[in-house]
Amino acid sequence: MVEGEDKLEEALRASRAGERAQKERIRWTAYAAASYALDSLFVGLFVLAGTLPAHMLGVHAAAAAVVCASMYALYASGLNLRFGDRNLILPQALAAVGVQVLVVCLAPRIAFPFLINLFTVFAFGVLWMSLRNSLILLASSAAVVGFTFWQVGASAGFAASNAAETTVTWLCFTAILGRCLFLSIYANELRTRLAEGRRKLAASLEQVQELVHYDELTKAYNRRTLTERLEQERNRAERTGAPLSVAMMDLDHFKVVNDTFGHGVGDEVLRKFASTVQSTMRDTDVFGRYGGEEFLLILTATRPGDAGPALERIRAGLAAADWGALAPGLSLTVSMGVAGFRKDEAIDQVLHRADTALYDAKHAGRNRIAILE
Repeated sequence: MVEGEDKLEEALRASRAGERAQKERIRWTAYAAASYALDSLFVGLFVLAGTLPAHMLGVHAAAAAVVCASMYALYASGLNLRFGDRNLILPQALAAVGVQVLVVCLAPRIAFPFLINLFTVFAFGVLWMSLRNSLILLASSAAVVGFTFWQVGASAGFAASNAAETTVTWLCFTAILGRCLFLSIYANELRTRLAEGRRKLAASLEQVQELVHYDELTKAYNRRTLTERLEQERNRAERTGAPLSVAMMDLDHFKVVNDTFGHGVGDEVLRKFASTVQSTMRDTDVFGRYGGEEFLLILTATRPGDAGPALERIRAGLAAADWGALAPGLSLTVSMGVAGFRKDEAIDQVLHRADTALYDAKHAGRNRIAILE
């Protein structure tokens, strides 16, 4: 049941992400339409300046409308999702090159600004296109533009025979530079967002790692990680013949602490206990919360009989700690049970024997270490 709910939630998240992506694609289609409209405006200005015949405005506007309407229809219907490149950047870029070259072929007198406008097309395309598609766009554009040069020849020009043409050409060129600048700024912001996204992802992964390996309250290893480390140390001991011991620790009368001072103080006690052990234990040992007020210390390269000094240092440190700072009248001691691995012994067996030793320490009066040889 839970697994089914998780899959449904995952599907819903994917659906929402897909919807946002489609809206973003439609928004970029609106930007492209605005860019084409600006080009049509300049074609219209060239018509008013007497550079072009009136029908050129209709030709350019119609070509631009066909490209934008086609892209919108593909996005709105979801047909673009059937293609590997769901953004359809390469088809859009090729269509844009085609519109610019069409103007040059039909109106070679304004070839200069509309050929320069290809830089805008390329700036748009390379934001998202792969190397393969970029090379396809380059090769296709070079071939089409080269063919156009051969066709229009010397008639390709720079419209600046009078003040009106010069002004319109200058405005057209300025608008092209502005669009290239806009795309450059967008690309920089996109890189910044991607870098921030990677940073947040790395932070999220780090948090996930902490949740997977560490106890949320005490920040010590959790039971799962302790079991994994214990298995690793057991395998190493089996290979090398080195001794290995475990110490099961239990806070004495911890239920009384919770009942008397409250669970908030109880949580602080667990945190301080873990912090005190970690600051006192040997660097080679492994410590974590096994469950509730029970903790486990893995003593590497140590026989049970040799674990006493290290554990006594921990026990004495805890007994001497200022627990009254957490709550007036609060004191705390710990009982420990120690057992060593035997050859070919399972983890559960040594933990059971350590737990038995812990029971012996409790039964003998608490605040002591019981070692099961």
